[in-house]
Amino acid sequence: MLERARAIIRQEAAALESLSNRIDENICLLADHIFSSMGIVVVCGIGKSRLVGEKIAAILTSTGTRSITLDPVDALHGDLGRVRAGDVILALSNSGETAELLQLIRAVRQFSVIVAAITGRASSSLAEAADVVLDIGLMQEACALGLAPTTSTMAMAAMGDALALILQERRGFTRQDFARLHPGGSLGRELMQVRDLMWPLEAIPVFRPDTPLSAALSSMCRAPRKLGVGAVIGEQRRVVGILSWEFIGRLVEHGASPDLNDPVERHMQRPFATVSGHASLDRAAQLFREHEIELMPVHDDREEFVGLISRQDVLKPS
Repeated sequence: MLERARAIIRQEAAALESLSNRIDENICLLADHIFSSMGIVVVCGIGKSRLVGEKIAAILTSTGTRSITLDPVDALHGDLGRVRAGDVILALSNSGETAELLQLIRAVRQFSVIVAAITGRASSSLAEAADVVLDIGLMQEACALGLAPTTSTMAMAAMGDALALILQERRGFTRQDFARLHPGGSLGRELMQVRDLMWPLEAIPVFRPDTPLSAALSSMCRAPRKLGVGAVIGEQRRVVGILSWEFIGRLVEHGASPDLNDPVERHMQRPFATVSGHASLDRAAQLFREHEIELMPVHDDREEFVGLISRQDVLKPS
């Protein structure tokens, strides 16, 4: 069984090598159509091709090309309303003779769309009906019976990857763009920068060191976002301290009575560390752990104060 498993992988690897030699300018033509279109890519297939289509639509969407999947059967019973002029229809069928898919292609011709096909038969009905054909060629399935879609679906998926990634590069899609589309995952957090997670300057009350404590506390109460903190800014717009309700509250709890006429510099906490807005979240996490602080000022390339970042927002609960 182990040797058979290895043989299957070798067969599929050989099929991909063959595909890399077969692929032609049609993929560039299709990428041009998609890039210049104001619509979306609508990926369609039946059975295993539908599952491959879902993967292709997902990689397109996550790399900057808007895409959806459309089940041909559902489309023929009302979901065709998802298609609009300017869309690109990407139809998947190894045989190129899937009846429901061919019906869908005839139906979408009422719209001004581009129809592209990924198929293993360049002379099939689907290929003849399409404007652009990405031909994967006749694939010998890895299944011992030669029936289960294996090598052919892998080749379709690889063709979809190639299309999505040349479009990604054509668009100039960056690591930061990728992070914006993946904010909830660990991968997205790895790509995020401090400026993506900080509290921006416009949300934070800002004072001079000689601002009376009463005026500073009043400003913090009136702030649109009740963050409970304010920044004390000195020369050249550099942060020299942080004023927090929590710190003032602890003073009161311990019997102190801060003079509201005092300048805020008497009651601020001086920052133990600052971080660049372009720094990674990993760098911010390192500083929070090193200095055991809850808030950290963020500065720009000129060392000017641009925001605050919170330990709670950077470090996940253990």
